[in-house]
Amino acid sequence: MSEQLTDVIESRAHRTLILLVLALAAALPTINLTVANAVLPQMQGDLSASLEEVAWVLTAALVCTAIGVPTSSWFSMRFGRRRSLLVALAVFTVASAMFGAATTLEEVILWRAIQGLFGGPIPALCMASLLDLFPKRSHAMALSVWSGGVMLGPILGPPLGGFMAEIYNWKLAFTFLAPFGVLSVLLVLASLPESRKFPDLRLDWLGFASLCIGVAAVQIMLDRGNRLDWFESAEIVTWAVIAGFSIYLFAVHSFTTQQPFIDLRIFLDRNYVIGCSCMAISGILTFVPLMLLPNLLAQLRDLPVEIVSYMLIPRGVGYAVGVFVFGRLIRVMDGRAMLALGFAIQAYGFWYLLSFDLSVGPTQVFLGGTILGLGEGVMWTPLASITFLTLSPGLRSYGVPIFQFGRFFASGLGISVAVALLTRSTQVNRAALNENISPFNEQLQFPVFLPAWDPTSLQGLIQIEGELIRQAAMIGYLNDFWALLLLTLTVLPLILLLDKPHRLG
Repeated sequence: MSEQLTDVIESRAHRTLILLVLALAAALPTINLTVANAVLPQMQGDLSASLEEVAWVLTAALVCTAIGVPTSSWFSMRFGRRRSLLVALAVFTVASAMFGAATTLEEVILWRAIQGLFGGPIPALCMASLLDLFPKRSHAMALSVWSGGVMLGPILGPPLGGFMAEIYNWKLAFTFLAPFGVLSVLLVLASLPESRKFPDLRLDWLGFASLCIGVAAVQIMLDRGNRLDWFESAEIVTWAVIAGFSIYLFAVHSFTTQQPFIDLRIFLDRNYVIGCSCMAISGILTFVPLMLLPNLLAQLRDLPVEIVSYMLIPRGVGYAVGVFVFGRLIRVMDGRAMLALGFAIQAYGFWYLLSFDLSVGPTQVFLGGTILGLGEGVMWTPLASITFLTLSPGLRSYGVPIFQFGRFFASGLGISVAVALLTRSTQVNRAALNENISPFNEQLQFPVFLPAWDPTSLQGLIQIEGELIRQAAMIGYLNDFWALLLLTLTVLPLILLLDKPHRLG
């Protein structure tokens, strides 16, 4: 299985059609994954669910997506990439329609889990098809266009969800994906050729089961850890033990079996390993700000959900400019230099976010989001191209899912760490600021603070407490931005270790 699974298509018109079809298909699950964030409060009220219960709507999708992504390699080789993509799209479409028709919390969680299980493999299957069907000289151009569907999904998901919920209710935010899913199925049937199949390829059940259990346990631990106070909870300790044992079993088994579920030879390619590392960090830099900024604006600026979700759109604009305008630089610029430029722009974006305070306005949020999106768009094309530049075509079916999975898994880890850092920073700074609250503090006696902030009255203490929490939370958000800035800078030395690429454009 060392040969390429699909023959390169020479017709430019046919390749263009396939590129647009794969971009549409890949956009659907990425939009679906984040659209729930905007409608979760409305969903909670409509289903009469507690916060803990409705949180399983997000957890189910994350866990099943994490399981579905790495499994796409075996299914694409065993049953053919085209057939696997059609099945994934069809079941995802049905699940989206049924999700919108669900009336109970149990039904919602069930269909959400099916969406994640079959939607997760779609971007990996699309990317692997694109790399095989396009000649290597066209990979950079094709990846830059196709990535618009994948990368804009997390950015456009919350605004679309808020808009759909506003004009009807939360169900429309998922049902509207069904017609596009049907269209994608028909277009894939009409345009995508079938890849080579290996009917005799057996499934490594032990590797498959240990990987799925390990990934699911880690994802549940990350998703519920902050709510349950991490390792103070017996549940989190249990999930950690299950995850550690399962991943250890998977690694040992993969090294000792003749036909592993994931061919670990992909990690012998230096460009691939460094590219996956950069992709994982990129996932953190993408998804963590998408979680932090809306919460900051809603919690500290009291902006409604609809307005907050619309304020994320400039990030999509910046990304589009980075991909479609600056992406052309790869024809004349060393891919490694362009990759470094993209991460440097993102570092500047996080440095700009450090200027935020409690009076931050729409203009600052728009500008900060645009800079971050621009950096992401500039670095995406060279990252995807360089990662697979030296990887054997026969290993792409294994390499692409792990490449996508690394980004998804790291983003979950990054969100958990960011939330923990935010919570801890808020508590520490709240305690430090509280030391200055005393009737003997002469600054609190200034007329500008009285009588609203009078420390000798109950109403004054309530007002002071609210302001202390706001100030402490703002410092916590800034600490998260500092951490993201430092993480961005750690990527730059890794880029120096990449092999010098040939012209990618």
